[in-house]
Amino acid sequence: MAGAFGAVFTSTSRPCHHIGSPCFSRLDVLRTSSRRSVQAEQLGSRPSAAWPLRVATVEAEAVSAPANALSRSPQTDKYAVVDLGGTQILVEEGRWYTCNRLEAEPGSKVQLGRVLALKDDGVFHVGKPYLETVVVEAEVLDEVKGPKLTIFKMNSKKHYRRKTGHRQPLTKFLITKIGKQ
Repeated sequence: MAGAFGAVFTSTSRPCHHIGSPCFSRLDVLRTSSRRSVQAEQLGSRPSAAWPLRVATVEAEAVSAPANALSRSPQTDKYAVVDLGGTQILVEEGRWYTCNRLEAEPGSKVQLGRVLALKDDGVFHVGKPYLETVVVEAEVLDEVKGPKLTIFKMNSKKHYRRKTGHRQPLTKFLITKIGKQ
């Protein structure tokens, strides 16, 4: 069983009060050393003859992360964080998003001016609170409704039952351009 920071945990074969599972109160912890070998150290105090310690050698595997591992999408290195409808949305060019209903007709173009942050060509810009020179342009695609929510009100012992539903109106939009004015 693998633990935090690359430590490997193995339990010893000893009687335990847990039926069908190893006791995790006393574990043999195998820690990786700088030579990529494993040294074992025993936790707790128990006689070595009664409870044998299992020692294993584990070769460390080289794990290489991609160069762009922290990026939102591997296709683009350009994105912006926009404050829209009381929420912050991370947007990229060419992708569509939904937000609470905007006062715009489907097919119209809108400019999202409250840009909190921008990453362009590997440089990350943060506004205080907004970036004044950056604008995000979007095209409104459709007016849609969100998933149905059921609201059920009840007073016990009073025979009061009310069941209503709600579907939040949403706007679906496509990001067409992220750039400076």
